[in-house]
Amino acid sequence: MPALRGHHLICLQFFRGEGYNAEFVRNLEKILKRADDREIDVVNGADDVCGKCPYLDHARCRYSEGADEGIAEMDRKALLLLNCSRGEKVYWKEIGQRIPGLFPHWYETYCTVCSWRGACEKDELYRHLRSSLSREA
Repeated sequence: MPALRGHHLICLQFFRGEGYNAEFVRNLEKILKRADDREIDVVNGADDVCGKCPYLDHARCRYSEGADEGIAEMDRKALLLLNCSRGEKVYWKEIGQRIPGLFPHWYETYCTVCSWRGACEKDELYRHLRSSLSREA
């Protein structure tokens, strides 16, 4: 059973084959393949994605100063928006169904300042949800 933290439950919905390096991308692909029809264990802190991240250091993110604290807050907000909690088991498709409803808030709060935004913009669902925001404004 894949273990994923809050923001990965949202952000991986838009994954299209990009990452820090080839090992990281292969890991993401394996996780998503396993998650497709199985339950996912919702966790706090470093998860199966983080396990192959070059910035993981003793279960903490060292991407930048304060990254670990910022990611923990993002995870907290993601779980709140998804109506999930640590230790819960969820299905990937169920999470995917919740994305349109939470996307406006997630986009405004996180996507606009995210260094991965360019990768997500290649995803059809992401582009559709983003264009819906423009029409609503």
